[in-house]
Amino acid sequence: LAPGFVELERAREKFNFTYLPEDTEALVKEAFACFTAGCYNAFASMCRRVAQATFADLGPQARLELFDELANIRRLAELDDDSYELVRRVLFDFDEPGRGNLPVLEGFGAGVLLEVLKDLLYQAYVRRGRLQQAMMVRRYFTEDSSNVTPLPGARP
Repeated sequence: LAPGFVELERAREKFNFTYLPEDTEALVKEAFACFTAGCYNAFASMCRRVAQATFADLGPQARLELFDELANIRRLAELDDDSYELVRRVLFDFDEPGRGNLPVLEGFGAGVLLEVLKDLLYQAYVRRGRLQQAMMVRRYFTEDSSNVTPLPGARP
């Protein structure tokens, strides 16, 4: 790249929205649009709304499970303390008294928040949806196989 290059447009973020509720999907798409446009503080606001919608949809137990998942992400990705705190404050501190203010984000922090959000949504919706779908298919074929007449000479 030339030393004076100008970034015209970022690539759109990719995510499997198949298993997300419609309202959450709309919020995530808007959050991704904010990130792509370089509007990192708007992106943080949208991430908070996505978290609120997710917790409302999945319930209080899911919030605890996703917080535990954030701890796993911290360990796996070797997040530094500042990055972890930024993500924690945006996604999990919205209902604490006096903690309504979002931290100010810059590019790297927004990138970390983006990847953590995508991973948490994958765990909360996509992974669970795929597993449920796979189990449903297995159940269907198991129940259907009991009605199959074996071919002559085939071993049971």
